[in-house]
Amino acid sequence: MVATKRAQVRSVLERLIDVELHPGDPIPSERALVDKLNVSRVTVRQAISDLVESGALERVHGKGTFVTGPQVDSQLHLTSFSREMRARGLEPGTVVLSASEIEASDETSKGLRVAKGTKVIRVERLRTADASPMAYEVGYYPSALFPGLLGRELGTLYDVFASEYDVVVTSGEQTVRADNADGHVARVLGVARRAPLLVLERTTFAGRKVVELSWSAYRADRYRLHMALTPRGPRTGSA
Repeated sequence: MVATKRAQVRSVLERLIDVELHPGDPIPSERALVDKLNVSRVTVRQAISDLVESGALERVHGKGTFVTGPQVDSQLHLTSFSREMRARGLEPGTVVLSASEIEASDETSKGLRVAKGTKVIRVERLRTADASPMAYEVGYYPSALFPGLLGRELGTLYDVFASEYDVVVTSGEQTVRADNADGHVARVLGVARRAPLLVLERTTFAGRKVVELSWSAYRADRYRLHMALTPRGPRTGSA
């Protein structure tokens, strides 16, 4: 059976992705592909759409179409972003977008179990895996627990807590929900406005003391959560 032009273009793009391009690289423009392969623009668009749907390519609004970045399948457990990425063979990276000392709002003070107006450190970061945007994070930390934190390396906070302040995280509570990217988060993560996100809201403890209140928005096209399920209560055999 002779392959359709659409399948032929898709095959060319797949070879290009496998042999020449790397995650995050742009593919040739539609016009370039039309001229090179001598097919219609409709055929090129259909082939690209096939690869977007399969996850091999991703469209970034206003920028173009790119080879999909790394995919992460995460198990729910308490660990740092950097350690989690390295455990999956990816190189973690952090861009500190802002860091400042502020007064705790009602919501923040309740989460950190401190009085409203207490000084806390707010850290805003972009987390990457193999240089591809993975998550946008905002975290709050009690200033009294971490004096001078703003002068420290803010890329791997759990390691800094342990080495500089003798504070070792021991447990956490985490909520996972779906959301859509607003304008700011979309720009930071390089996705379209209202792109799907996985949002992780975490409270982290060292013993009984709250040391972190954080909000992390992960790209839903690059991050999945894996959970092991066990029966609770009497086994009835029904679903």
